[in-house]
Amino acid sequence: MVKMINSRFKIFYCLLLTACCLLPAAVNAQGLEPLHFPLFGNRTAIWIIAQFHILFASFILGVPLFVVIAEYLYMRKGDYRYERLAKDIARVMAIAYSITALTGGTFAFLLFGLYPDFSYHIINQFAPLWTLFYPGLVIIETILMYLYYFSWEPLKERKGIHLSIGIFLNIVGILTLFNMDAIASYMNTPPRHLINPTLWENVYNYTWMPLNIHRVVGNLTYGGYMVGMMGAFLYVWSDNKDDRAYYDWMGYIGNTIGVGAMLVLPIMGYIYAKEFYRYAAELGTYMMSDRLSMYFEAQAIIVGLMFLASNYYIYLSMKRIEGVAGYAPIVRFGFIVVFFSACIWFIPRHYFATMVPEEWMYEGMTKGEFFKTTELPSHLGFLALMKAKNTAAVLLVLVTLLNYIIYRRAIKRGRIEWGKVDFRAQYVLIFLGFSDIWLMNLMGAVRALVRKDYHVYLLLKDTTMEAYTPSLAYASSLTTTITIGFFLLFVFIVWLGLRFGKEKG
Repeated sequence: MVKMINSRFKIFYCLLLTACCLLPAAVNAQGLEPLHFPLFGNRTAIWIIAQFHILFASFILGVPLFVVIAEYLYMRKGDYRYERLAKDIARVMAIAYSITALTGGTFAFLLFGLYPDFSYHIINQFAPLWTLFYPGLVIIETILMYLYYFSWEPLKERKGIHLSIGIFLNIVGILTLFNMDAIASYMNTPPRHLINPTLWENVYNYTWMPLNIHRVVGNLTYGGYMVGMMGAFLYVWSDNKDDRAYYDWMGYIGNTIGVGAMLVLPIMGYIYAKEFYRYAAELGTYMMSDRLSMYFEAQAIIVGLMFLASNYYIYLSMKRIEGVAGYAPIVRFGFIVVFFSACIWFIPRHYFATMVPEEWMYEGMTKGEFFKTTELPSHLGFLALMKAKNTAAVLLVLVTLLNYIIYRRAIKRGRIEWGKVDFRAQYVLIFLGFSDIWLMNLMGAVRALVRKDYHVYLLLKDTTMEAYTPSLAYASSLTTTITIGFFLLFVFIVWLGLRFGKEKG
């Protein structure tokens, strides 16, 4: 055990020392020629490693919240399944933490080498965060994470102390997120009309707190769906009746947390987007109505499908509960309402990703003919208005919430036999986990691309040949490739941590 702890700490400290050694070089990097990454190019290379790092970082932030909740429920209810769930997830979390450090170190290497001017600017503006707060928080978080994981058995009779360690771990993790969100939000909405802003003015910019809240809720959603996907894979791999019953329940718990957090996520998204309009209307317009509008169309489609899948999972799960047949028609009707609400939510008014069509788009036809062929018919135009969109979004949330309330009530009133769920329900859980990974990738790209051709909006210009908004086809292809790569790696981690480890133990 001690050797394992030491080996993991060695990896982390090597990466930390590497980053610290790179800091002086970055501080003196202004004006240096950037390196060129072969094959992919600089932006694509940074895009890939940044997304991998964020996905793992989001996992090790969202999952500890889930673990602590599960351990608390075990203490309160005495149901050992919650204790087993918390320990299983923590085992995967420990492996993922090392990979998070590796991807973070690689990202630091590439950032300093490929974008030295940007690195100089950020470190100059956020020196205390880079050199003091972030390393300090990461060291504390690492100590707490491994202390929490390896003290599970020694503190099994003192659960209050162990739970307190987990709570402190989550607090430090959230503070670490807030620390890095300061830089991410600054890149989009730096202080305006200030010649020499203070560190706090750089940190507390327009989008910092909305981004913090959005990411905390989003990471909890992500953690829930990832746990649901873990349960689904373990259910598929298992032949043992008792294990299948537990993994069926694990998928149910993970999906419940994921859906519960997702219900409030659109509200957090609206608040975050509103701050872009408050800061600079052109940013909000560019994001929602112009070049990035089709990115949001893709987002709306995948979110609509996730709401549909969540309600379909409820319907499939209801079929294995005896004595509650009367609830099934209600859930089925709710699924229909969700389907049509999702269609209204993601149907666009225009089918081109720019507010002002360029001449080549309507070559051979007049502007009037072009608009008639690329937009909704006039009698259906009301479906694209915000009144219809907001109504559809509210129905998506309320009907899904109602269906889950009915589902929970059915479990309490009927007799559920865990492990007897329709096999299709496991594929639904895998789809939800995969879709959430893809969605995080896509929206991460939107947050970066909204800056147009700036590293820091209006302050630091991106003068490279890659300073353009890529097409949705390119972005979605790259997003899908990253998602598949992360998905396969995550499945391997689950197999290594829970399946392979159990077979050997």
